[in-house]
Amino acid sequence: MTNKKERIISKKHAKRSFFSVGLVLIIYSLLVLILPIVFKYQMDMSNSSILTDPILYYGIYFIDVVLGSFIPFFLLKLLSKVKNRKIFRTAKISFSDLLIQTVVFFAVCMCLIYASSMILNTFGYEGRLLSSIGLNFDAENLSYPLYIFMLIIVTPFIEEYVFRGVLLSSLGRFGKRFALFASAIFFALAHNTIGEILPAFAMGMLLGKITLRYKSIQPAIIMHIFFNGFLYLLCILPSKIAMYMTYGIAVICILAAYLVLSKKYKKITVQKLRSNELTNVLFYTRPTVLISIVLMIVHILLMYLVNFNIAI
Repeated sequence: MTNKKERIISKKHAKRSFFSVGLVLIIYSLLVLILPIVFKYQMDMSNSSILTDPILYYGIYFIDVVLGSFIPFFLLKLLSKVKNRKIFRTAKISFSDLLIQTVVFFAVCMCLIYASSMILNTFGYEGRLLSSIGLNFDAENLSYPLYIFMLIIVTPFIEEYVFRGVLLSSLGRFGKRFALFASAIFFALAHNTIGEILPAFAMGMLLGKITLRYKSIQPAIIMHIFFNGFLYLLCILPSKIAMYMTYGIAVICILAAYLVLSKKYKKITVQKLRSNELTNVLFYTRPTVLISIVLMIVHILLMYLVNFNIAI
Protein backbone atom coordinates (compact mmCIF):
# COMPACT_ATOMS: atom_id res chain seq x y z
CA MET A 1 0.00 0.00 0.00
CA THR A 2 1.09 3.53 -0.63
CA ASN A 3 1.08 6.23 1.98
CA LYS A 4 -0.22 9.78 1.56
CA LYS A 5 3.24 11.29 1.30
CA GLU A 6 3.70 9.59 -2.04
CA ARG A 7 0.57 11.29 -3.38
CA ILE A 8 1.32 14.87 -2.41
CA ILE A 9 4.97 15.29 -3.45
CA SER A 10 5.25 18.34 -5.71
CA LYS A 11 6.33 18.24 -9.36
CA LYS A 12 9.22 20.55 -8.55
CA HIS A 13 10.52 18.19 -5.89
CA ALA A 14 10.02 15.18 -8.17
CA LYS A 15 11.93 16.81 -11.04
CA ARG A 16 14.80 17.70 -8.73
CA SER A 17 14.94 14.18 -7.31
CA PHE A 18 14.73 12.57 -10.76
CA PHE A 19 17.54 14.81 -12.00
CA SER A 20 19.74 13.47 -9.17
CA VAL A 21 18.78 9.87 -9.94
CA GLY A 22 19.62 10.36 -13.61
CA LEU A 23 22.96 11.95 -12.78
CA VAL A 24 23.92 9.01 -10.58
CA LEU A 25 22.90 6.57 -13.33
CA ILE A 26 25.09 8.50 -15.79
CA ILE A 27 28.11 8.16 -13.50
CA TYR A 28 27.34 4.47 -12.95
CA SER A 29 26.97 3.85 -16.71
CA LEU A 30 30.27 5.55 -17.52
CA LEU A 31 32.33 3.95 -14.76
CA VAL A 32 30.87 0.47 -14.46
CA LEU A 33 29.47 -0.29 -17.91
CA ILE A 34 31.39 1.65 -20.56
CA LEU A 35 34.82 2.23 -19.00
CA PRO A 36 35.68 -1.52 -18.63
CA ILE A 37 34.81 -2.14 -22.30
CA VAL A 38 36.94 0.76 -23.53
CA PHE A 39 39.76 -0.23 -21.17
CA LYS A 40 39.77 -3.84 -22.38
CA TYR A 41 39.63 -2.75 -26.02
CA GLN A 42 42.58 -0.40 -25.56
CA MET A 43 44.54 -3.13 -23.79
CA ASP A 44 43.78 -5.52 -26.67
CA MET A 45 44.97 -2.99 -29.23
CA SER A 46 48.20 -2.30 -27.34
CA ASN A 47 48.82 -5.96 -26.43
CA SER A 48 49.15 -4.88 -22.83
CA SER A 49 50.60 -7.31 -20.30
CA ILE A 50 47.71 -6.42 -17.97
CA LEU A 51 45.45 -8.77 -19.94
CA THR A 52 47.83 -11.68 -19.39
CA ASP A 53 47.79 -11.18 -15.63
CA PRO A 54 44.26 -12.18 -14.46
CA ILE A 55 44.89 -11.04 -10.87
CA LEU A 56 45.87 -7.54 -12.03
CA TYR A 57 43.16 -7.29 -14.70
CA TYR A 58 40.27 -8.52 -12.55
CA GLY A 59 41.66 -6.64 -9.58
CA ILE A 60 41.40 -3.37 -11.54
CA TYR A 61 37.93 -4.32 -12.71
CA PHE A 62 36.87 -5.26 -9.18
CA ILE A 63 37.95 -1.85 -7.84
CA ASP A 64 36.19 -0.08 -10.71
CA VAL A 65 32.90 -1.93 -10.15
CA VAL A 66 32.92 -1.46 -6.39
CA LEU A 67 33.83 2.24 -6.45
CA GLY A 68 31.71 3.01 -9.52
CA SER A 69 28.68 1.41 -7.89
CA PHE A 70 28.91 2.25 -4.21
CA ILE A 71 30.14 5.84 -4.33
CA PRO A 72 27.45 7.34 -6.63
CA PHE A 73 24.62 5.29 -5.13
CA PHE A 74 25.81 6.04 -1.61
CA LEU A 75 25.49 9.73 -2.49
CA LEU A 76 22.02 9.06 -3.92
CA LYS A 77 21.11 7.27 -0.71
CA LEU A 78 22.14 10.34 1.26
CA LEU A 79 20.29 12.74 -1.04
CA SER A 80 17.15 10.60 -0.91
CA LYS A 81 17.50 10.11 2.85
CA VAL A 82 17.28 6.34 2.52
CA LYS A 83 18.44 4.74 5.76
CA ASN A 84 20.61 1.61 5.87
CA ARG A 85 18.11 -0.21 8.05
CA LYS A 86 15.51 0.22 5.30
CA ILE A 87 17.78 -1.65 2.90
CA PHE A 88 19.56 -4.20 5.07
CA ARG A 89 17.00 -4.94 7.77
CA THR A 90 16.51 -8.59 8.69
CA ALA A 91 13.83 -10.04 6.44
CA LYS A 92 10.92 -11.77 8.17
CA ILE A 93 10.65 -14.63 5.71
CA SER A 94 10.40 -18.33 6.48
CA PHE A 95 12.68 -20.87 4.81
CA SER A 96 9.74 -22.53 3.05
CA ASP A 97 8.50 -19.23 1.64
CA LEU A 98 12.01 -18.30 0.48
CA LEU A 99 12.37 -21.71 -1.17
CA ILE A 100 9.02 -21.40 -2.97
CA GLN A 101 9.81 -17.87 -4.16
CA THR A 102 13.24 -19.04 -5.36
CA VAL A 103 11.86 -22.00 -7.32
CA VAL A 104 9.32 -19.84 -9.18
CA PHE A 105 11.89 -17.08 -9.73
CA PHE A 106 14.39 -19.58 -11.10
CA ALA A 107 11.85 -21.24 -13.41
CA VAL A 108 10.61 -17.94 -14.88
CA CYS A 109 14.12 -16.62 -15.52
CA MET A 110 15.44 -19.84 -17.04
CA CYS A 111 12.42 -20.12 -19.35
CA LEU A 112 12.94 -16.54 -20.53
CA ILE A 113 16.67 -17.11 -21.05
CA TYR A 114 15.88 -20.16 -23.16
CA ALA A 115 13.16 -18.33 -25.12
CA SER A 116 15.42 -15.32 -25.75
CA SER A 117 18.24 -17.57 -26.93
CA MET A 118 15.96 -19.44 -29.31
CA ILE A 119 14.55 -16.23 -30.77
CA LEU A 120 17.99 -14.70 -31.28
CA ASN A 121 19.35 -17.91 -32.80
CA THR A 122 16.64 -17.81 -35.46
CA PHE A 123 18.04 -14.44 -36.54
CA GLY A 124 21.60 -15.73 -36.54
CA TYR A 125 22.57 -13.97 -33.32
CA GLU A 126 24.04 -16.11 -30.56
CA GLY A 127 22.06 -15.94 -27.35
CA ARG A 128 23.88 -15.50 -24.03
CA LEU A 129 23.31 -16.42 -20.46
CA LEU A 130 22.97 -13.63 -17.94
CA SER A 131 26.41 -12.34 -17.13
CA SER A 132 28.18 -10.27 -14.57
CA ILE A 133 28.01 -6.54 -15.30
CA GLY A 134 30.85 -5.57 -17.60
CA LEU A 135 32.09 -9.09 -18.26
CA ASN A 136 30.87 -12.11 -20.20
CA PHE A 137 30.71 -15.80 -19.51
CA ASP A 138 33.42 -17.57 -21.51
CA ALA A 139 35.83 -20.43 -20.96
CA GLU A 140 38.75 -18.13 -20.14
CA ASN A 141 36.92 -16.02 -17.56
CA LEU A 142 35.43 -19.03 -15.82
CA SER A 143 38.88 -20.38 -14.94
CA TYR A 144 39.83 -17.38 -12.78
CA PRO A 145 38.93 -17.55 -9.07
CA LEU A 146 38.55 -13.77 -8.74
CA TYR A 147 36.11 -13.67 -11.65
CA ILE A 148 34.12 -16.55 -10.14
CA PHE A 149 34.00 -14.74 -6.79
CA MET A 150 32.82 -11.55 -8.51
CA LEU A 151 30.21 -13.41 -10.52
CA ILE A 152 28.64 -15.43 -7.72
CA ILE A 153 29.14 -13.20 -4.66
CA VAL A 154 30.15 -9.63 -5.54
CA THR A 155 27.83 -9.02 -8.51
CA PRO A 156 24.60 -10.15 -6.77
CA PHE A 157 25.40 -8.05 -3.71
CA ILE A 158 26.27 -4.93 -5.72
CA GLU A 159 23.32 -5.24 -8.09
CA GLU A 160 20.86 -5.76 -5.25
CA TYR A 161 22.30 -2.82 -3.32
CA VAL A 162 22.17 -0.57 -6.39
CA PHE A 163 18.87 -1.54 -8.02
CA ARG A 164 16.68 -3.10 -5.30
CA GLY A 165 18.27 -1.22 -2.44
CA VAL A 166 19.03 2.42 -3.23
CA LEU A 167 17.25 2.95 -6.58
CA LEU A 168 14.02 1.18 -5.64
CA SER A 169 13.89 2.93 -2.27
CA SER A 170 14.75 6.35 -3.70
CA LEU A 171 12.03 6.16 -6.34
CA GLY A 172 9.55 4.40 -4.04
CA ARG A 173 8.42 7.69 -2.53
CA PHE A 174 6.80 8.52 -5.88
CA GLY A 175 4.93 5.24 -6.13
CA LYS A 176 6.00 1.66 -5.50
CA ARG A 177 4.79 0.35 -8.87
CA PHE A 178 6.58 3.15 -10.73
CA ALA A 179 9.77 2.48 -8.77
CA LEU A 180 9.51 -1.27 -9.43
CA PHE A 181 9.28 -0.86 -13.21
CA ALA A 182 11.95 1.86 -13.36
CA SER A 183 14.48 -0.16 -11.33
CA ALA A 184 13.79 -3.28 -13.43
CA ILE A 185 14.24 -1.35 -16.69
CA PHE A 186 17.62 0.03 -15.66
CA PHE A 187 18.68 -3.34 -14.28
CA ALA A 188 17.89 -4.89 -17.67
CA LEU A 189 19.73 -2.19 -19.62
CA ALA A 190 22.78 -2.62 -17.39
CA HIS A 191 23.33 -6.10 -18.81
CA ASN A 192 25.52 -6.83 -21.78
CA THR A 193 23.46 -8.00 -24.75
CA ILE A 194 20.04 -7.78 -26.33
CA GLY A 195 19.39 -11.39 -25.39
CA GLU A 196 19.79 -10.58 -21.70
CA ILE A 197 17.33 -7.69 -21.55
CA LEU A 198 14.06 -9.65 -21.25
CA PRO A 199 15.32 -12.21 -18.68
CA ALA A 200 17.05 -9.45 -16.70
CA PHE A 201 13.87 -7.34 -16.71
CA ALA A 202 11.95 -10.31 -15.32
CA MET A 203 14.66 -10.78 -12.68
CA GLY A 204 14.38 -7.12 -11.76
CA MET A 205 10.61 -7.30 -11.41
CA LEU A 206 10.57 -10.48 -9.34
CA LEU A 207 13.45 -9.50 -7.06
CA GLY A 208 11.97 -6.02 -6.72
CA LYS A 209 8.63 -7.45 -5.59
CA ILE A 210 10.41 -9.67 -3.08
CA THR A 211 12.27 -6.63 -1.73
CA LEU A 212 9.09 -4.56 -1.44
CA ARG A 213 7.23 -7.37 0.29
CA TYR A 214 9.87 -8.17 2.90
CA LYS A 215 11.30 -4.61 3.12
CA SER A 216 14.86 -5.88 2.76
CA ILE A 217 17.29 -6.84 0.01
CA GLN A 218 18.47 -9.91 1.93
CA PRO A 219 16.12 -12.44 0.23
CA ALA A 220 16.93 -10.95 -3.19
CA ILE A 221 20.68 -11.30 -2.55
CA ILE A 222 20.27 -14.96 -1.58
CA MET A 223 18.14 -15.72 -4.64
CA HIS A 224 20.52 -13.84 -6.93
CA ILE A 225 23.58 -15.69 -5.57
CA PHE A 226 21.84 -19.03 -6.06
CA PHE A 227 20.86 -18.11 -9.61
CA ASN A 228 24.32 -16.91 -10.69
CA GLY A 229 25.90 -19.93 -9.03
CA PHE A 230 23.67 -22.29 -10.98
CA LEU A 231 24.48 -20.51 -14.25
CA TYR A 232 28.16 -20.89 -13.44
CA LEU A 233 27.68 -24.64 -12.95
CA LEU A 234 25.90 -24.89 -16.30
CA CYS A 235 28.89 -23.23 -17.97
CA ILE A 236 31.63 -25.40 -16.45
CA LEU A 237 29.94 -28.80 -16.53
CA PRO A 238 30.88 -31.15 -19.41
CA SER A 239 28.17 -31.35 -22.09
CA LYS A 240 27.25 -34.93 -21.13
CA ILE A 241 26.54 -33.95 -17.54
CA ALA A 242 24.98 -30.62 -18.51
CA MET A 243 22.29 -32.60 -20.33
CA TYR A 244 21.08 -33.94 -17.00
CA MET A 245 21.07 -30.41 -15.62
CA THR A 246 18.64 -29.56 -18.41
CA TYR A 247 16.33 -32.29 -17.14
CA GLY A 248 16.69 -30.79 -13.69
CA ILE A 249 15.63 -27.38 -14.99
CA ALA A 250 12.55 -29.02 -16.56
CA VAL A 251 11.67 -30.60 -13.22
CA ILE A 252 12.03 -27.24 -11.47
CA CYS A 253 9.74 -25.62 -14.05
CA ILE A 254 7.12 -28.32 -13.47
CA LEU A 255 7.45 -27.84 -9.71
CA ALA A 256 7.08 -24.07 -10.15
CA ALA A 257 3.92 -24.59 -12.21
CA TYR A 258 2.51 -26.80 -9.46
CA LEU A 259 3.32 -24.23 -6.77
CA VAL A 260 1.57 -21.49 -8.75
CA LEU A 261 -1.50 -23.54 -9.70
CA SER A 262 -1.90 -24.93 -6.17
CA LYS A 263 -1.61 -21.37 -4.80
CA LYS A 264 1.25 -22.36 -2.53
CA TYR A 265 3.17 -19.60 -4.27
CA LYS A 266 2.01 -16.28 -2.86
CA LYS A 267 1.72 -13.85 -5.73
CA ILE A 268 3.07 -10.41 -4.89
CA THR A 269 1.08 -7.47 -6.26
CA VAL A 270 2.06 -3.81 -6.18
CA GLN A 271 -0.65 -1.18 -6.17
CA LYS A 272 -0.91 1.05 -9.24
CA LEU A 273 -1.64 4.72 -8.55
CA ARG A 274 -3.33 7.24 -10.81
CA SER A 275 -0.30 9.43 -10.31
CA ASN A 276 1.99 6.76 -11.85
CA GLU A 277 1.31 8.01 -15.39
CA LEU A 278 2.34 11.57 -14.53
CA THR A 279 5.32 10.29 -12.57
CA ASN A 280 6.51 8.25 -15.56
CA VAL A 281 6.33 11.31 -17.79
CA LEU A 282 8.26 13.43 -15.31
CA PHE A 283 10.91 10.75 -14.78
CA TYR A 284 11.57 9.57 -18.34
CA THR A 285 11.68 13.12 -19.74
CA ARG A 286 14.42 14.31 -17.37
CA PRO A 287 17.56 15.05 -19.44
CA THR A 288 19.86 13.14 -17.09
CA VAL A 289 17.59 10.07 -17.12
CA LEU A 290 17.43 10.11 -20.93
CA ILE A 291 21.21 10.44 -21.16
CA SER A 292 21.69 7.50 -18.78
CA ILE A 293 19.37 5.35 -20.94
CA VAL A 294 21.33 6.31 -24.08
CA LEU A 295 24.63 5.46 -22.36
CA MET A 296 23.33 2.03 -21.34
CA ILE A 297 22.23 1.34 -24.92
CA VAL A 298 25.65 2.51 -26.14
CA HIS A 299 27.21 0.06 -23.68
CA ILE A 300 25.24 -2.81 -25.23
CA LEU A 301 26.29 -1.73 -28.74
CA LEU A 302 29.93 -1.50 -27.65
CA MET A 303 29.73 -5.03 -26.26
CA TYR A 304 28.43 -6.18 -29.64
CA LEU A 305 31.22 -4.41 -31.54
CA VAL A 306 33.97 -5.69 -29.26
CA ASN A 307 32.65 -9.26 -29.21
CA PHE A 308 32.61 -9.37 -33.00
CA ASN A 309 35.97 -7.59 -33.31
CA ILE A 310 34.54 -4.60 -35.13
CA ALA A 311 36.73 -1.52 -35.03
CA ILE A 312 35.48 1.32 -32.86
